[in-house]
Amino acid sequence: TNLVTIALSQRGFLRMLNFQGFWRRESKQDGVFKMSLSPGGTLLAVIHFSGQLTLWELPSLRQQKEWKQDVQDGYDAINPEWAKSVEKRKKIKDKSSFYPLCDVNWWADNAVILARCSGALTVSSVRTLKNLLGQSCEWFEPSPQVSAAHDGSFMSLECEVKVAYKRHRLEANSFDDDEGEEDSDSDEESSAKARYFSYVKQGLYYLTEMERFAPPRKRPRTITKTYRLVSLRSTTPEELYQRKIDNEEYGEALALAQAYDLDSDLVYQRQWRKSSVNIASIQDYLSKIRKRSWVLHECVERVPENVDAARELLQYGLKGTDLEALIAIGKREDGGRFILPGDVDIDEIPYEGYVSPVEEMQMRKEKEAARRWELLQLVDFSMLTLEQKELCRCRLKLLTYLNRLATYEEILGGPHAAERG
Repeated sequence: TNLVTIALSQRGFLRMLNFQGFWRRESKQDGVFKMSLSPGGTLLAVIHFSGQLTLWELPSLRQQKEWKQDVQDGYDAINPEWAKSVEKRKKIKDKSSFYPLCDVNWWADNAVILARCSGALTVSSVRTLKNLLGQSCEWFEPSPQVSAAHDGSFMSLECEVKVAYKRHRLEANSFDDDEGEEDSDSDEESSAKARYFSYVKQGLYYLTEMERFAPPRKRPRTITKTYRLVSLRSTTPEELYQRKIDNEEYGEALALAQAYDLDSDLVYQRQWRKSSVNIASIQDYLSKIRKRSWVLHECVERVPENVDAARELLQYGLKGTDLEALIAIGKREDGGRFILPGDVDIDEIPYEGYVSPVEEMQMRKEKEAARRWELLQLVDFSMLTLEQKELCRCRLKLLTYLNRLATYEEILGGPHAAERG
């Protein structure tokens, strides 16, 4: 009986231990290493060791919001510039170490400044944690520190670390690498032998302490740390848009133009001005600009780099000065846009193509001629507006230049000879 009682008591004790262990595992708390008080003093932002971000009401200290690391917007983003650096690519192998938050501060009572170990910096809403800076974050060196915002700006402190190795060690290693390449057929066997002999040498060195068995010394290196204090200031979409264009960040500028309904012509105008005039730049940049006066000025004034590009530029300008544009200007339906044939249907006259290839059938040419005659009946040349007259002057100038270009080609012996010349 005593043995049974002792056995039952031991079982009960073990069950109690197991239950207590399970309870302790479930109630494991997440530590806190960073807190920041909002400007109004009503909210407290807290970063936990797990990467979780929580918001607490003050003075009641009641939790209001929480975002675990894997639900935070852009937590797994990695700096695209790291792909260009060999050293940084080695560090990227352990991506998870760059995901957690490293610092937090306040932009306003409704927005927090978040910095991550990867160097990503965002200004996020306290309601949704969405990045208020746009689709992409600002990139700094890993683990930047941020200050609270003041007068529409805040400071960020970053540290850039560069490691430089001494040259003679590198040369020796490169010599060893060359020897290894010669015996590339037995890489696995040689690496196994190398590990075996290194273990033997280590054992002999610990036993004899002879220099000949000493392990190779580590390569001497120089570590340079550069600290930068960067100021980030709030700006209007228009100012940021112009700054992106000035910095030749055209993709981001177009994204801003689309997001804030800005004039995208400024991007294509800058790209057109910075590129040489050829068929590709006409198709990629000039054809996307909508302002008629600007496009026609470029078609008349810019000098292309070859005969084919000159012909393409003049013909593109002629398309924008055709009857469709003249009629749309008279009806004030153009809005200052550069109108190409087929962009508008006038008086229910369908567009069937303006430039007819040589090999097209005679019937198609007759239809095109009939359509142009119908359009001419809609124009009263005795009552043209100033804009219509200016369009006709520009068309006359383009036709003059095109005629001169054809004459120049004939003098040189034809289009092919002119292109070679």
